[in-house]
Amino acid sequence: MKILYLLMPIIYSDKIIKNIYIPSCRNCVHYKPYHSTSDFISTFNKCHKFPNKNIITNKIYYDSTFTVRNDENKCGNEGKYFEQNKNIQFKIFTHKIISIIPSVLLVSLIILTFIINIYCFTSLLI
Repeated sequence: MKILYLLMPIIYSDKIIKNIYIPSCRNCVHYKPYHSTSDFISTFNKCHKFPNKNIITNKIYYDSTFTVRNDENKCGNEGKYFEQNKNIQFKIFTHKIISIIPSVLLVSLIILTFIINIYCFTSLLI
């Protein structure tokens, strides 16, 4: 009998998961991933549904998705203002491509500098 109670979470695991039917921020139209990481799901991501304007600098600031989901006056835990993003796979793909561009440029610059140094050194020998 004790074994049956131990196996129940495995058998009925779909009923134990909390928030399984609540929409995820990463699938929302207003979700903007942090640009400096290739991870599409990061703690630095922003929600563009609730912008805040600094009246001194005139800059627009966005709250993190964590802050918005914990504030019941905004989206809250239930995701009140969630709008399904139709092309989420394309959004993830473009984010990954854009996030690797600085690394590719840096490596290209290092290789180019190395080639130029070799060329200059060999030209001095001739």
